[in-house]
Amino acid sequence: MLTSMPGADRIFGAFIYPLTALCSTHPVWFWICARVLFSDRATLRTSDVICLGAMGVAGVLYQSQLPADSTDTAVRVLGVAFAASGLAFACLAPLTVYFGMAGDLDLRRRQLRQWFVPVVSIYLAAVLVTQAIVMFQGGSTPRTLVLLNLVVIDVAAAIALSTFVQLRVVNWIAAVDIPPAVALSRLEESVLERLNRRFVAERLYAREALTIAQLATLLGTQEHVLRRVINQGLGFRNFNDFLHTHRLKEAAGRLGDPQLRRIPVLTIALEVGYGSIGPFNRAFKERFGVTPTEYRRQNSTPHAPFPESA
Repeated sequence: MLTSMPGADRIFGAFIYPLTALCSTHPVWFWICARVLFSDRATLRTSDVICLGAMGVAGVLYQSQLPADSTDTAVRVLGVAFAASGLAFACLAPLTVYFGMAGDLDLRRRQLRQWFVPVVSIYLAAVLVTQAIVMFQGGSTPRTLVLLNLVVIDVAAAIALSTFVQLRVVNWIAAVDIPPAVALSRLEESVLERLNRRFVAERLYAREALTIAQLATLLGTQEHVLRRVINQGLGFRNFNDFLHTHRLKEAAGRLGDPQLRRIPVLTIALEVGYGSIGPFNRAFKERFGVTPTEYRRQNSTPHAPFPESA
C-alpha cells in the first residue's frame, strides 16, 4: 500500500527501493507461510532466501522502469515474467497444503487444509482470469477491482491475525488449568496395542512408500481410527514424522555401529524404507543436523543418542 500511494517516490526517496523489494516478495512469503503453518518441522531454507532475493530484485528492476518505458518490449517481457513468477509462487501455496494433507494426523489442521485449498485456488483463478483479460485488452486493471482486491486482502489478514493473537484476561496468581488428556476408546486402545506390538517387531516402517491407508489394512483397522491412535495415543501430528522417527532411529543405530562401517549408506537407507539416498539424506540432516556420513564419522557406539520427537 505504501509503494502504491501517489507520490511514493518523492515521499520515501531512496527507501522506496527496499520497500518495493519487500512488496515484490509477498507471493514467496505466502508460499513459505503456508508451508510453515501446516508443517511441524518447516524452516527457512537456502532456496527460500534465493527465491526471495530474486523476486525482490526483479520487482525493483521492473518498477524502476515504469511508467516511462512501459511500452518497451524488454520492460513488457520483464513485467510478464515477474507476474508469472508471482502467480507461480502463489499457486505453490495451495498445492503444498494439498499434497501434505494425506500424512496429516491432526484433525483440526486437516479441516483447515480442506477449506484453505479451494478458497485460495478460487481466488487465484479469479486473479489470473482478470489479469489475462486486462493483458489482452492492453489496458490497466480497473481501479474498482484494485480497491476490491485490497479490501479482500486486508479482511483476510485481519481474520488470520485474530486467530493467531487473542486477548484474554488471566489471573496470573491462580494456578493454570491443564487440559485433560484425550482418552482413547476401547477400539482405539486395541489398535494402539496392535501398533506397538507389530510396528517395530515386524519392521513395518521399513516398507517403502508405506501409507497410513496401507498400515491400517495391515493392522486390520480403519484409516480414521489409526490416524487418531497415532495422533492422540502416540503424540505425532504427521504420519511422515512418525515413519521418519522409526526409520532414522534404526539408521542411526546402524551408522553408529563400528561393526557395520563397511555397509554403504545407500544400503542402510534402502533397508530402513527409503526409496533413494536423496530423501534419506535430507530427513537425516533435518533430524540430526549432520549428514549420515558425518554422523557415522562422529559416532562410534552402536547406541548413539537419538532425539525422540513428535
